[in-house]
Amino acid sequence: MGIDPTFSIVVPTFRRPDALEETLAAILRLEYRTDRYQVIVVDDGADDVTARIVHRFQGHGVELMVEAQTHRGAARARNLGARLAGGEMLLFCDDDMILEPSYLRLHLSVRERHGDAVVSGAWRFSPKVMEALGRSPFGRYRIELERGFQEDGGGRPLDGDPGCLLMPLLGSGNLALRRDRFWEIGGFDEDFPVAGAEDQDFSIRARAAGALLLLDTNIHCLQNDNRLTLRDYCAREERSAETMPYLVRKYPSELGQVPYVRENRPIQAGDPPSLVLKKAVKMVLAGPALLELLHRFVGLLEAAHGPDRLLRRLYRMLLGIHLFRGFRRSWRA
Repeated sequence: MGIDPTFSIVVPTFRRPDALEETLAAILRLEYRTDRYQVIVVDDGADDVTARIVHRFQGHGVELMVEAQTHRGAARARNLGARLAGGEMLLFCDDDMILEPSYLRLHLSVRERHGDAVVSGAWRFSPKVMEALGRSPFGRYRIELERGFQEDGGGRPLDGDPGCLLMPLLGSGNLALRRDRFWEIGGFDEDFPVAGAEDQDFSIRARAAGALLLLDTNIHCLQNDNRLTLRDYCAREERSAETMPYLVRKYPSELGQVPYVRENRPIQAGDPPSLVLKKAVKMVLAGPALLELLHRFVGLLEAAHGPDRLLRRLYRMLLGIHLFRGFRRSWRA
């Protein structure tokens, strides 16, 4: 039996100490020899609280370090961690992911079956997040929204291994691959200012380099996301939308005409009247004062136990407006 490969687990974080604590506790419970993996926390906020948390977890047999950068974004944080890594394998783990103890073993099993692939595990909300989301109409809407995103991910079951899906894109929340392969692909593009489409860009380049992108549904992770309100979720999605124009500029022929881009870029010659009207309405509603009124109206409707059907339409509308705001802000830059 060969020696287990060494892993470097890179955890980018930005001022989420409670979530980070649970993530690190789970990583230290991995069923893997403690001298065969290390943990590198990259603090994008240069926060003393984060450093104290990391230091509290040190001394448990696993090499655990923290490196700080000043709000340079998730792509740069992951690359910084990868540069410090000494392991043969890299695992990028978001600071709100709780890995199951068998995660590294199951990842190696995928590689034994399918070779030098880029591998992600399936995730679901943690029980406490599910409970919190289930108590509000928006929370229940978000549960359905995330379930739909996962079902529409475009994966294709592999012959003889139906639990393993060949994917067009993988998220970076829990993503593992050989370290040398990561740098052959070019790492994450640090021009992406915040977390968002940088993992889509990495997936596109990985496929172009001949890598298999695999999602193994037998590898389970829990997401411990604390963005439980409509406002918090919309703010996150608006920031993420700022990264989409960077992706479009890199791949204009592939992405320039996808519906998301056509519906959010400025009005262009050839836009049908219905699309022109839709963009004009979004521009009006995206103003700070009117958007705030819409949020308050939705809050009042929730408090009055308004009908779910109407609330869901308003949630979709508000989310669309925030995506529009983020996209347009970056498009003009």
